Amino acid sequence: MAWEVRPTTNVEEFVDAVGAISHYFGSARDAERAERFSRVLPLERMHAAFDGGRVVGGTGAFPFQFSVPGAVVPCGGVTVVGVLPTHRRRRVLTEMMRTQLEDIHDRGEPIAALWASEEVIYRRFGYGFASFTGEICLDRGYATLREPQDPAARGRLVTLEEARELVPPIYDRVRVRTPGMFERTQEWWQLRNLDDPPDRRNGGGVKNAVLMEIDGEPAGYALYRLNLKWESGSSIGHTEVIEAIADGTIATQELWRLLLEMDWMATIRAHLLPVDHPLFHMLRYPRRMKMRLSDGLWVR
Repeated sequence: MAWEVRPTTNVEEFVDAVGAISHYFGSARDAERAERFSRVLPLERMHAAFDGGRVVGGTGAFPFQFSVPGAVVPCGGVTVVGVLPTHRRRRVLTEMMRTQLEDIHDRGEPIAALWASEEVIYRRFGYGFASFTGEICLDRGYATLREPQDPAARGRLVTLEEARELVPPIYDRVRVRTPGMFERTQEWWQLRNLDDPPDRRNGGGVKNAVLMEIDGEPAGYALYRLNLKWESGSSIGHTEVIEAIADGTIATQELWRLLLEMDWMATIRAHLLPVDHPLFHMLRYPRRMKMRLSDGLWVR
């Protein structure tokens, strides 16, 4: 059977197309949330698969500007790919992938990239394993840096509202020279990185933002949560580092010093780290990070 696959034309279709993957996350149909999502994923970049008049699958592609060695190029950032359980193994995904890749090509985007929820799927459609990513869990007792604190560095907490102005320039300086990073619009910062809805805290505290300044100039930032928990009179809580980006060695060192030395936290956890992260050289006990490697970006 040939399925009709085309871009969504209104919010109702968009909600249903995103709902194909949301079904597996146990999420209820939420038109308001979908409307907010459509501000970073345009309706015309969300493809829906139809069975008669019903949406049974969806796949989106963010319009990214993507850093590669020596350049920044347009990229289709593939996301929210899903087929309802009633229509699995009936070539719905194959038809959606074909249509989406043709659309990415027609838009002049030389790269399609994604993070794979299930890595076995995307080789079938020409994607290749392009990078590793690292995840760490470091015991506070071993979270000691080799070098003493630099007197030029000063960290300060900022509100998420203040972060909207302060952190994007730092991110952009690092982004343009780091393959695999992409440009973030103001809407992306507001709705994706600096938003903090309670239902996305996973039992942790509020999202915090800290700015690291070197000689009074912003040079790094981190977004993190504190997950406080006590057992037998002792803390077993952890610091969850959501994102930590710095421009330069000193800023990187002092930003991580602040994160590693957080009071009342027994461990520090972070993910989506590069495999050559400077912490390997900065920590006194780098082996204690217990870095676990996984597949990162898949690219076609």
